[in-house]
Amino acid sequence: MNIAHIEEHSFIYGPGCRYVIWTQGCSIRCKGCWNQSMWDFNPNLEISVPDLFNKIYTVKEHIEGITLLGGEPLDQYEETIALLRICINSGLSTMLFTGYEMDEIQLNMPEVRGLLDILITGRYDEQKRTLHHQWIGSTNQTIHLLSDRYSNYEITNANYLEISLSEDGSFNVLGFPKEPTG
Repeated sequence: MNIAHIEEHSFIYGPGCRYVIWTQGCSIRCKGCWNQSMWDFNPNLEISVPDLFNKIYTVKEHIEGITLLGGEPLDQYEETIALLRICINSGLSTMLFTGYEMDEIQLNMPEVRGLLDILITGRYDEQKRTLHHQWIGSTNQTIHLLSDRYSNYEITNANYLEISLSEDGSFNVLGFPKEPTG
């Protein structure tokens, strides 16, 4: 897989503590996208699905599941499907953010739905931008609970941010800060 960024522990990209993977490359390229630096398909961090899962497995006891976003995870469809299968088989929950609409997924990528607990669909629309909805960046996007795993999960709308500090003193701001970082 071509990866833009990984956060081993995050609490804002799905229920519980999650291993979050931003894929590199996006064919959709929504106007006003927050992650324009992830549009380019040139290799960033290339890692095989088994090696990526081994990284996930080292923290498995501390996480509830994985979340894939990007870029566009479904632009790396075969790798995404393979990773989701391995994670589901190991008992991890799975969540994916995509700019594709549900009808596009049902027509062209139906297998992915059976491998997800939560799917967020819809192109980012900067005219419908929101800072107050859990997990979505514009109000046209839809949260789909695809399994019973989170049937009782209560979505709590707010502007969620996380600051991730590295040992070298560098940091990342995750979530939807007031201004897009492009």
